[in-house]
Amino acid sequence: MANYMNTIRFVGALLAFAAFAAGTDAEGGCNRADVAQLHGAALRTSPEARPTYFKLTSDTFLSDCPNRAEAAETRLIVARKALESGHAVDAVAHYEDAILGGATLSHIQRLDQSVALLASGMTSESLEVRNLAINTWLEELSADGTTRFDVRKSQGGVVLAVSFPHQDPSVSVYALWLAIPDGPGLPAAAILRPAPMRASLQALRTGRQPAALTILEQRTCQDARILRETLQPAAIESFDRVASEAMRTYLRRPDGATGSEPAPSLAGCLMSELMLPVPEPGY
Repeated sequence: MANYMNTIRFVGALLAFAAFAAGTDAEGGCNRADVAQLHGAALRTSPEARPTYFKLTSDTFLSDCPNRAEAAETRLIVARKALESGHAVDAVAHYEDAILGGATLSHIQRLDQSVALLASGMTSESLEVRNLAINTWLEELSADGTTRFDVRKSQGGVVLAVSFPHQDPSVSVYALWLAIPDGPGLPAAAILRPAPMRASLQALRTGRQPAALTILEQRTCQDARILRETLQPAAIESFDRVASEAMRTYLRRPDGATGSEPAPSLAGCLMSELMLPVPEPGY
C-alpha cells in the first residue's frame, strides 16, 4: 500500500507538470517524449520488470533532462525507491540533488531522508533532518492555533501529546502521542483514530451491523500494532496512560539508535503519513 501511494503521488506530480511541459521547448535532446516515457515507467505494472525498468528510465531521464522542472520531483521518488531497495547511500545522494535542484521536501520526505542518512551511518545528519521533519510537521499543525500540545520528558527522549479539535467521526485522527529520542533514532507514535474498515471487517465476521470503532495504534517506521480498541465513546484522557507507557517503553530502545536494530536494515518509514498526520483544513 505504501509503495502504491508513493507511485500515485509521483504520477500526480508529473501530471501537474503536464501543462508546463506542453509549452516548453526541447532542452537539448530532451523533450515531451522523455516525460511520457517516464510516466509509462511509473505506471508499469509488471512485478518483474517495473523496478528495474523504472530505474533505467529515471536514470536516463535525469541524465538527459537534468534541468527540466520534473527532474527534482523525479529525484525524490527515485530516492525513496533506492531506500526501499536497500541502497541508502544512493538515496542520500538523490535527496541532496533534489534539494539542490529546487525541490521543497515535505515533512514526510524529510523523515525518509533521515532514515536514509541513518542507514548510511550519518547519525548526526540524520538527527538534524529528523528534527527538521518533526518541526515542519508541528508548524503545519500549529497554523490555525487550535491543536493542543503537551511535552513530557521521559527517559531517553520526550513524549509529545497532541490533541486535535472537533472530535467527530469524520476526522482521520483524534489524538497522538509522539516519542522523540534524545539522540539519533527514529520516532514512534501512538495514534488514536477511528477505524471504519476494521469495523466493517468485524461486522462481516459477526453478521452484525458495523459500529463505530476507535483504536489506539502504535506505529513505528518498521511496524504497527493495536494497543487498545473500543466500540464505546471514550475521552482522549482515558487512552493517555496506555499510549504514554507505550511511548516511554519505545524510547528505551528506539529504532535505529545505537545498540538497537542495525541501521542498514532500515528501509524507509512505513506509512509515515499516519505517524505524522496533518488533518485536512477545516477539521
